[in-house]
Formats: sequence, C-alpha cells, structure tokens
Amino acid sequence: MEDTRQGIVQKVTRLFNKAHSEKRTFPPGLTKRYRVTRKVLGVGSFAVVKECVEKSTNTPFALKVIMKKAVNGKEHMLTTELNVLKWVHHPNIVSMHEIFETTEALYIVTDLASGGELFTQLVAKGNYTEKDASKLVEQMLNGVAYLHSLDDNQIVHRDLKPENLLFQTPQPDANLMITDFGLSKMLSHQDDVLTTACGTPGYVAPEVLTRKGYGKPVDMWSIGVITYVILCGYSPFWGEDQAALFESILSGEYQFDEEYWSDVSKEAKDFIRGLLILDPSKRMPAQGALQHPWIKNRNPDHVDLLEKSRPHLTSRQRFKKSVTMLKAIDWAHPGDRHRKYEILDGLGLITKEEDPGNFAVKPSELAVSHTDDHQDGMQVIDI
Repeated sequence: MEDTRQGIVQKVTRLFNKAHSEKRTFPPGLTKRYRVTRKVLGVGSFAVVKECVEKSTNTPFALKVIMKKAVNGKEHMLTTELNVLKWVHHPNIVSMHEIFETTEALYIVTDLASGGELFTQLVAKGNYTEKDASKLVEQMLNGVAYLHSLDDNQIVHRDLKPENLLFQTPQPDANLMITDFGLSKMLSHQDDVLTTACGTPGYVAPEVLTRKGYGKPVDMWSIGVITYVILCGYSPFWGEDQAALFESILSGEYQFDEEYWSDVSKEAKDFIRGLLILDPSKRMPAQGALQHPWIKNRNPDHVDLLEKSRPHLTSRQRFKKSVTMLKAIDWAHPGDRHRKYEILDGLGLITKEEDPGNFAVKPSELAVSHTDDHQDGMQVIDI
C-alpha cells in the first residue's frame, strides 16, 4: 500500500525533473526575481516544493511547483486554495506572494514556514508554561479572526489542526502561521450555510458530522480542541474506534482530569468551555475569544506543562509517523453504503469508494471531503 503512495510521488518527481532538465526551464519572470535553490522542502501527490530566494532582499520563500499532468482531471482541487491565497495577507497566515505559469506547471511563491509543526516544536522545547500556550493560541485566534472578518469573502478554514500550524522560523519567538487551505470555503454572505462533511477526526466540530449546516464556528471548535491538547497533551474526545470517536464528539462531553489539569488555571478551563460548546451559536467567535481573560490578561506562570504533557505529545508524534490502516466504517450515514471512510493512524482521514483496492498515504497530507458540488460521490483532497 505504501508502494502506491511512493509511486505517485515518484511520478511527480519524474515530471518535475523532465520539465526542468534543461537550462532556464523556470519561467523568466520567476528567475528574474528569485533564485531557485537546490533545496527540496517536500514532494506531494501533485507538487514539488523547493526553496527560492528573492534576489533583491535575499529573503527565502517556498516555491510550490504543481505539475499540470499530475493534476490533470483534478484541477478543481487547486481552485479553492489558490482563490483563498490570493485574498489573505496576515502575519499568522502563510500567504501567497506571486504565481507564475508555463505550459507544464504552476509556480506558487509563498511564505516559507521553516520552524516546523506546532506539536513537533513543543515536544522539542525544554519546557513551556501556560503563558506560552496562551500566546500560541492568541496567534491562532489572530489568524482566524482575520479570515472570519474579511469584508468581501469571509473564509472558513475547516481543517484547523496541529499539522496545519507552522512556525515561521526555528526561533523561540517565531510567528505561528496557519497553512493548508485546500478544504477552506469562502462565504459570499454572512449567513451562508455549509453542508460539506470534511476535516480531520478529533478536531472536527459536531455540526460538521450531523451535516445540518454550519459556518465559521467550526474553526472555533477546532481551536478549543487544539488548546486542550496543548495544555495536557491528549485529546478531549476519544473512542475505541472511529464510530466511538464521533459519538464522543457529538456528545460534547469531556473532562479536566485532575492528574493532568491540577496545575492549569480556571481561566484556561473557562476559555476551553467557551469553545467546546455543542450549540455553535453560543460558541465564542474569534474576536470574542481574543478578549477572554486567559488571552488578554496573561499572568506570569512558572509551571512547566511539558512535564506532564510530553509523554502524550511524544506518543502522538510516533503514532503519526506510523501509517496504520484501520477498518473502514460508515461515517454519519450508516445506511448509505457509498459513503465509506478509511482512517490512517487516527490523525488523518481519506475517502474511498466501496471497493477501491489498496491505497495508502500519509495522514498529514490528506483530509476528507464530501464535496458540496459532487453530492453523489467521495473524493480525496490533497492539501
């Protein structure tokens, strides 16, 4: 199954090498302003991500090279992310700076977030306090408040999770940045209602599972879950299998276990309670959360949260690295045999037809979406 994933990556790499085997194969407009280094930051199902450096400022950026042949027939997968990236410019969001095109590829220049994923960096730190956690959550809120308050097209991210939160640099005081807008949705009107079932298990809001309509509050639920995990190292909702996990989320019931929460302030717990509310209309909005005492009035705190949370966060990292195929289940519609979901390692979710054959990918690179425009089928969305 892993061979399937490797085959896709190898195909994209071959396409990239073939298209760039000759001199000056990058667009002239790109090479005029940027120097493309030999450093490869990543390879995905559709793209190769390289480092490039702006010549005039010597500032490094990420260059995402999307091979058109690799994405042939799936162009709609790129539309949302490109549309969002054209709109957003904020210190806590990975933004697009320029886009170039040739007959063979798209070249997207974005901010370079070289500091690593949120949980990875927390585990690597010697210690962190509740005050540190509050600062991180404030940065998430700043980014989400910006997305939710854009005048013309408000944006719902719909897949906020630790893997989509990256530090801009490896420095201790680096900005935390929101990335991956492949599942995002732009709202033309304040009262627009979404029905697509999408997101990542453990971080998805209950109203997404019921598919009765939802909006911006789903992002706030996800921030509540992330905040909970940052403070104790484990998730507020869990289950023996995926069905049980969803039941746990739909119940909205969670606890602050004394063993792990005894040193956490009542303000932090109150902040979480204001986000993990089943009724989305009663959930704190991003701007309201920024005014919460836990965010606005940070008190000095010397208790090392990592002492208790490190074992859980470390096991999450190990668990994430192992691509373990779990059983397929029928999510939210047990009577509809066309909606089958297959889980990879409990942190990522992909969709499959009823008998799709062998398939395996890294969960951090995939999310599930039952699209608004394709109600009769499922599709894999590469983010």
